Amino acid sequence: MGLSRRNFIRLTSATASGIVLTPYSFSQITSTFVASDEFVQYDALGLAQLIKSKQISAAELLEIIIKRIELINPTINCIATPTFERARKYATHISSQSVFAGVPSLVKDMIDIGGIKRTDGSRLLQNNIPKKSVAWVEAFEASGLNIIGTTTVPEFASGYESELYGQTKNPWNLKYSCVASSSGAAAAVASGIVPLVHGTDGGGSNRFPSSACGTFGFKPSRGRMLSGESNGKHDLFKTNCAISRTVRDNIALFRETEDKNAKDFQPIGNIEGPSKKRLKIAFALNGVKHLPATVPSVKVALNETAKLLTALGHHVEEIDHPINGKEFFDNYRYAYLPKFTPILDQVKQLTGKDALESDLLAYWTATMIDSGRKHTQEQIQQGTEYFKHVGSMYSKVFDKFDVILSPVMPVETPLLGSIKPTDSFVDKGHKFEHVMSLCAPINPAGDCAMSVPLSFSKETGMPIGSMFHAPIGKDKLLFQLALELEQVRPWKDKWASHSVMYT
Repeated sequence: MGLSRRNFIRLTSATASGIVLTPYSFSQITSTFVASDEFVQYDALGLAQLIKSKQISAAELLEIIIKRIELINPTINCIATPTFERARKYATHISSQSVFAGVPSLVKDMIDIGGIKRTDGSRLLQNNIPKKSVAWVEAFEASGLNIIGTTTVPEFASGYESELYGQTKNPWNLKYSCVASSSGAAAAVASGIVPLVHGTDGGGSNRFPSSACGTFGFKPSRGRMLSGESNGKHDLFKTNCAISRTVRDNIALFRETEDKNAKDFQPIGNIEGPSKKRLKIAFALNGVKHLPATVPSVKVALNETAKLLTALGHHVEEIDHPINGKEFFDNYRYAYLPKFTPILDQVKQLTGKDALESDLLAYWTATMIDSGRKHTQEQIQQGTEYFKHVGSMYSKVFDKFDVILSPVMPVETPLLGSIKPTDSFVDKGHKFEHVMSLCAPINPAGDCAMSVPLSFSKETGMPIGSMFHAPIGKDKLLFQLALELEQVRPWKDKWASHSVMYT
């Protein structure tokens, strides 16, 4: 049943408002919606242009996105807290002169938005409602993006799944996870709900889910963006940026949320296209030292990327990875797990039970934090000192090369249930760390990195991202490279089987 654009908008808006439409049944309306949602082909800037040219209003577009959520989310479970009524109020006030002009988007459930629940995926925080938005969120909304909800995360960004919200399933294959804390964010983009979302990256979480879901995920240089913390400071590990279908959307949001007054960085400015400069690229294929090597199917995918870069005129040279993985994660456990042990005391005060037996923390989280109690002051000091020097381990590579190419993960996307909230961190923590091993060390170094969706596994058919890592402050260089790769191997119109295109 073909519909004109305006009739399609009226149909979805009326359905969302509870108006009974005849002679169509609900199933017919749903079928019509999916077949006629021509707007799914647009990225966020494209949708903004439709609003600016008055081909659609922000309020009309909002109802279309709400309908997508109602259709797709029951299958993949990527929405933590819907904020439809708030978004409807905001839609009538957002300036059409702003960059995104009222395009709906989603924010990860790990950042303060005034008046919206923030849980970090934990029952411990399920009633936590921040009063004030942090600076990064204020800029996100000032850019014209309309927050339509928050996205699911595993508890405190650890593991793959959430007990609070349940499993978030991969839109490419529902048997697979979306990997790590921006799971819901990447799933929302891969499924076609929205083309651009917020994500946080504290150890790879804009990059793992993007690799797993075939999206473009960016981690900016530390200190470059406006603060995402309530104290206005910058976390040593965590940064805020975007997961998107197109590179230009990611660049546009980066420009709107970067700190123009950051003393160590010049504003990124307009990036019109790829750079003509050919790069020296270090190719770290085999994974970090002293942890299991990259699996063969991922090596096949990354070798294809290396060949593509060579064909484009870049110089690619294979190297050994500069990071000792065992040393890195030993020191991570020493330096950071003890900092979370007060949570265990808080849980006991609230419930009268040991945290391992309480209903407020997942067993995975409780055992992870509890393991930090055994570390001595000497080990804590050793870990703290170690993280002051991670950047220098990469700088030896960057003395010779512009960029490091590696897998995002040394393994393929894990299946759902491979790490469950009911599992023990003591037993399976090393598996989680192995998955994180190529991404996580970049965070304390403060450098920028991105996952680019260039490949699919010849074994599983799942997406495999290629990670590019540049020194701190070289974000523009990475975006220019991403634009070049997007031109020669476009991915925007490759759709997951469980998406708006095919539901």
